[in-house]
Amino acid sequence: MKKIFGLLMLSLVLFTVSCDLFGPNQAGDVFIEITPSTSGYVWESDIEIIVTADNEGKVNYVKIFVDNIEIIEDHLLPFSKVISTNQWQYGEHTIKAKVYYDDDSKSDKQITVSYICCPIFEEDLININGITETNAQGELIGNIDESDWHFGDGVVGTTFGPAFPNPCQLSCLIQFNLEIESTVSIIIINSENEIIEVLLDNTTLAVGEHNIQWAAPENVNDIYRVIFHADDDSHWHGDVEVQ
Repeated sequence: MKKIFGLLMLSLVLFTVSCDLFGPNQAGDVFIEITPSTSGYVWESDIEIIVTADNEGKVNYVKIFVDNIEIIEDHLLPFSKVISTNQWQYGEHTIKAKVYYDDDSKSDKQITVSYICCPIFEEDLININGITETNAQGELIGNIDESDWHFGDGVVGTTFGPAFPNPCQLSCLIQFNLEIESTVSIIIINSENEIIEVLLDNTTLAVGEHNIQWAAPENVNDIYRVIFHADDDSHWHGDVEVQ
């Protein structure tokens, strides 16, 4: 018994010495930042992927993947890569980073981004409530949401909205007026910040008034946000209630 006990103690000492010699596992959390982006949406033709990690001083190298294709093996801080999105399809894309430490440990992180035609900013994703009420002729008939649309007294140049009728049941018209020929994108998101429809995809339009009909989703009552962007940096949104 004494021999067995002695062997167990020796094993414990050797294990402890081994842990002290090799040190703790250096792998830690990995973080991925995409710029420019908002809440997982990206839209620019070039974006930068930035990878940071715990114990960066112990990092040997980092691999970055886009849609499971390796785009860089980076051995120098900061770990980053500017990539072109010109060949991307609209919709979801996967960004993954694998971090390799100098003790042969490793860790990874994966995120999903949604590539879209229209810039989205933080103010586009908050306070989706309240509407500017209109009838079928586009006349204001009740509540006016001051944060909605871009039209009315004192507004000059390019205008946007209001949609009519609002509230609507089956469809509504979204109106805008362009002061100069412009490339325009218009998208619809719901109250959960999910993209419902792309109405215009970087479409070049002539000067003047334009109306686009939007067919509301069937049997889904919600307040939907219409986001407008033109290449002169005109950017507004307005809400439509579907009853």
